[in-house]
Parts: sequence; C-alpha cells; structure tokens
Amino acid sequence: MHSPQTQINKEFWQRLWLVLKAFRKKIILLFFMISIFEMLTLISPYLLKLIIDALTKLGQIDILKIIGLVCLMLATDVLVSSVHYFKDRKIFDFLIGLEYQLPITLQKKLVSLSLGYHEKENTGNKIIKVQRGVDKLSELMVNGCWEFAPTVTQIIFTFASMLYFNLYVSLIFVVFIPIFIFITFRMNRITNPWRSQRHEEYENASGILGQSIINIYTVQSFAQEKKETQKYQGIRDRIAALEGREWRVVLDYNLLRNIIIDIGRVTVILYSAYLAWQGIITIGSLVFFITLSETAYHALFRLSRTYDRLIESSTGVQRITNLLQEKSTIVNDPVISPRQKIYGQIEFKNVSFSYRQDSKFKALKNINLFINPGETVALVGPSGGGKSTIIKLIYRHYEATTGEIIIDGQDIKNYDLPSYRSRLAIVPQDVEIFNASLKENIAYGNPNAAEREIREAAAIANIDFVKLLDNGYDTLVGERGIRLSGGQKQRVGIARAVLVKPSILIFDEATSNLDTHSERLIQKSIEKISRQQTMIIIAHRLSTVIGADRIFVINQGQVAESGTHEELLKNKGGIYSELLHLQAIGELK
Repeated sequence: MHSPQTQINKEFWQRLWLVLKAFRKKIILLFFMISIFEMLTLISPYLLKLIIDALTKLGQIDILKIIGLVCLMLATDVLVSSVHYFKDRKIFDFLIGLEYQLPITLQKKLVSLSLGYHEKENTGNKIIKVQRGVDKLSELMVNGCWEFAPTVTQIIFTFASMLYFNLYVSLIFVVFIPIFIFITFRMNRITNPWRSQRHEEYENASGILGQSIINIYTVQSFAQEKKETQKYQGIRDRIAALEGREWRVVLDYNLLRNIIIDIGRVTVILYSAYLAWQGIITIGSLVFFITLSETAYHALFRLSRTYDRLIESSTGVQRITNLLQEKSTIVNDPVISPRQKIYGQIEFKNVSFSYRQDSKFKALKNINLFINPGETVALVGPSGGGKSTIIKLIYRHYEATTGEIIIDGQDIKNYDLPSYRSRLAIVPQDVEIFNASLKENIAYGNPNAAEREIREAAAIANIDFVKLLDNGYDTLVGERGIRLSGGQKQRVGIARAVLVKPSILIFDEATSNLDTHSERLIQKSIEKISRQQTMIIIAHRLSTVIGADRIFVINQGQVAESGTHEELLKNKGGIYSELLHLQAIGELK
C-alpha cells in the first residue's frame, strides 16, 4: 500500500511553518532582503535604457548626463553586489542552523514516542526517513531561498515595471503565464503519485539493507546472501522504473514549456520592435522591454524547474512533518512530584490489554495481582501467555485498555514518566550493548556514577572477565557487544541494572539462552541483590524461581495460578506442576 501523493497545499505549509518555528525571524528577514535585492536589480536595465536614449537622441549628445548615468549604474551594481553578499551570508547562516537543529529535533521526537510506535516501524525506515527528510528540507530551503523566492519576486517586479511603462507589452507577457502554469501543474499531477511511491520504496530499500547487515550472522550462516541481494535489487528495480517513468514525462512537458516561453519572448520582442518602428517608444525602451521580457521568461522557466524540485523535496519533507505530528500514545501528565520516592508496591486491578485497539484479541484478560515492596515474585507459564506484556505495562510502554495499575497506592499515570522509569531497571533476555567501553555500558542508566560504584556493580554481577580485557573497563566492546559472549552481555545487563539502585528490578528471561555455568553466575548475582528492592523474575526454567516469595502462572493472558513453589506443587493437575514435570523429564527446556 502506497502513501498518498504529496501536495503542496495549505496544510503542508502550515506544518512546515511549525517545523521552522525557531527560524521564523530569520526567514522573514531573508525574504525582506530578497525583495530589496530584486528591486535593485531592475535599476540597471532602466539606467541602460536612459543611456541608450541619450545616445540616440537627435541633436547634441549630453556627455555629462551619460557619464553620470554610467557612474550611477556602477554604484547601483556595487550596491546590488553588497546586498547579494549579505543576503547569501544570511541564507548560509539559516541553512547551517537548520541542518544542525532539525536532526536533533527529529531524534528527540523519535525517542519520545512510545514503544508501540517503534515496534510497528522498521528501524531502517525510521533512519532513512530522518536522513532523507533533513536532506530534502535542506534542498527545499536552498531552492526556496536561492531560487523560488527570488524568482517569484523578480517576476512580480518585472511585470510591475512593464505594466508601468506599457500596458500592452505587459499584457502580451502575462497572457502566456496561465498556459505555462497549467502545463507545470498538469505535469506534477501526473508525476506526484510516482514520486511518493519512489520515496516509500527508498525507505523500504533502506530497511531491507539495514536488516541484511544487522542480521549478517544469520544471513551468512544460512547461505542466504543471494536471497537478500535479490530482495534489495527488486526494490531498486522498482525505484529505477518509477524514476524512468517520471523523467520521461518531465522531459516531454519541459519541451512544451520551452515552446511556450519561446513564443512569448518572440511575441514581446516583435510587438516592442513594432512600437519602436512606429515611434511610440524609444530605442532605449525597446532594449528595456526586451531585457525585461528575457529576464522574466527565463525566470518563469527557472521558477517552473524550481517548483518541480520543491515538489520532489516536499515528499521527503512531508514524511518528517508527519513524524513531528505523531502523538505518543503515552501522555505524561503527572500530579506527583518527580522527587517522590517509590517503594515498589505493585497492584493490577482488573487489567485487560490489547495491542491494537480495534482487535478482539486480548493479550491480558482481567489480570489481578498484588506485589509487596521488597518481595521477589516470579511470572511463569507457556510462551505467549502475557508475561512480558505485564512488564511493558509496569514500565508504562503501553496503557492498560481497561483496569488500573497502582504503584505505591497511586495510579501509574500520576507519576512523572521519566522520573518513574528511572526508579525501575530491567535485565532483558537480549541485553542491548552499545558500541562504547565496558564502563560506559555499565553506567548507561546512571552516567554520573563514580568509578567505585561501577566496580561494585560489576562485582555484584560477577564481571570477572574484565581482567581478561586489554584495557579493562575502558575496553570497547563493539557494535551490539560483538566482543562479548551471551553470558558476559547478561552480566553487563545486571551490573547496569544494579547501578541504577532501582525500587523495582525485573529479570525478563535473563538466563534462558545461557549455558549452565553462566546461568549459575547470573543466579548468584540475583541472590546477592534480592531483598534490596521489589524483584520480578520472568523465567521458563522453573528451577531458577523456586526460591521466589510467590509465583504467578500466566496462561492465555490470565493469572491461572499463584502461590509459593510448594503450594503450586501440591496442585498435581495444575499448569505449574505440569511444566515442572515436563522440564524434569527434559521435554520442556
């Protein structure tokens, strides 16, 4: 399904004006300087008219007048050059500021959007949307500042000058403009859908390229290099076909536009020459009209080409204006001070949740559970039962569809979101490692931590492998932690979580992919920090949660059973007992 075609309409300009909010004063100043510059450029042709009239005047030639006019023309040219210089400096300042600020604004917007948005959108698509959007907005502004605005202003002032000096010449000039505009709009109506499709395909191509590189280990392990190349080539083929179709139409319509301009120019020249032959206008006026018509028609064609480029740029720009208009599904409207301490009491009251509002399928159905501060609880059950969804709701990555989530007696929505999340920490199944030093990765959640605190957290997490690294804690671990094993990444994740000193600590399948030795080290780390905060452990290996204060069995979005290990074991026909039995005989890992 393709995106709707881009239209430069009122809504587009309103959105663009919002994007450029921080630069509005600069833009207004630029347009003022552009107007002054274009008005000044008309003085020299008029002075040339006066010089020619003085030279062709019957009788004695006034040398002093001619010298004066030449000096005035020279002074005007110097003034025009000076205004042009300062105008270009302002344009450069504006564009540099825009190219600096806009990516920051877009990155800030992206990281502020809820997890639901990011789980729906391809990472490569988002990156190319920002990169191409910034490039296209820069192109739009370059064309707007250096081409579109000056050219429009030039045409208006040129037409006004022609109208002032001769009504009929100006009418001949203007009669061809509607035909020219019609051809330009017609061309863009034809090419707009292809252009929108092409931009969408660019994003898809970036997504596929990114995925093939990110997952290069899997691609090469399964010998699927050819398949990935074919997928990427298929999209590039579609892009090439769309570009070819678009440019064939553009070239055809450019021929028509050139013909219209040539007819207009010749008509103005012939009529002006006729007026001069009849003695109605002077030779100087003839040259003046020819100069103005040449300038105006060239400007008109340049304007049409600039408009084409504006349309091309606007497709990418519309994507970032849409991104900036995107609303987070999580509204941060706190009524509690950000400094409010959190003790870790968690309560779900009749909580149901669907990932899609229009979906009948519920990931959670009428969940009720209560966790005391400092308690260690486990969430177990078959895959897809809703365990990780509960964690996402505790983190407030999503809002409950119905019911309430209460933290320390307060609705979770009452807390300041960044402050609340800073009191939580999670060790996921796949710990995300940044291309930075080991120390920076451990301190990610608490970047102001002292060296001593980082080492203490590392000791709790059993990061003994630091002694084997060339530069110790300053060793770069590579993109996605390529230089670390799975167990080492998990221990970095634990140290990162411990360093935050959270009120609620979550282990989400933290040992599911580890060997026995690594799992034991992780278990030791968990034992060291238990009782220091509320702890929630999601696990498939039930042997890792036997010591939990309480165990909740989550199945098909519901709390099927709850109790201690011993209590659940007594229910011989229960889910927990059955899962434990299957693991004991090796049928369920």
